[in-house]
Amino acid sequence: MPLTGDHPAGTRVPVLVQQLSYELTRFSHLFAHRHALHPTDVDALAHLHQASLRGQVMTPSLLAESIDLSPPATSALLRRLEASGHVARVPDPADGRRHLLALTDTARQVAGGFFGPLADALRASLAGLDDDEVAVVERWLAGATAAAGRLADEVAQQESAPPPP
Repeated sequence: MPLTGDHPAGTRVPVLVQQLSYELTRFSHLFAHRHALHPTDVDALAHLHQASLRGQVMTPSLLAESIDLSPPATSALLRRLEASGHVARVPDPADGRRHLLALTDTARQVAGGFFGPLADALRASLAGLDDDEVAVVERWLAGATAAAGRLADEVAQQESAPPPP
C-alpha cells in the first residue's frame, strides 16, 4: 500500500512489524507442532541458538532468566529437550560445579531443515534492494531490536519493582 499525505512515512512500520512478528510466530508454532514441542521449548532452542551465534555461554539459570521461567519449569523444559535429543548439558570447563547448555547436532539439523527455507525467503525478499538499501534495513532491524529490548527491560523492571507506598 502506498503512503499518502494522510499517513506520514513510518506510520505503517509498527503494523508491518506486528504482521511480520505474527507470521514468524506462526512459523515457529508450526515447527513446534511438527516436532511435538511446546512453543516454550522452541523459544528455549532459539535463545540457545542466539547465544551460540553471539559466542555466549548459556546455563540453566541464564536460560530461565532469558525466557522468564521459574527454576522448576526450566528444569522440566530441559528434561524434555534432553529427552528429545535437542539439548545437552555439558560440564563447564572453567567451573566443574555448573553445567552449560548446548544444542545438539540433531537440533541444528532439524531446525536448519525447517528454518533454512524461511531464512532463504527472507533473504529473497531483499532481492529488489541494492547493497546500500540492504544495509539500511539491517541497521534499522538492529536498532529496532535494541529499542524493543530496552523497552521490555524497562517494563520488566517496573513489574518487579515494589508498588509505591
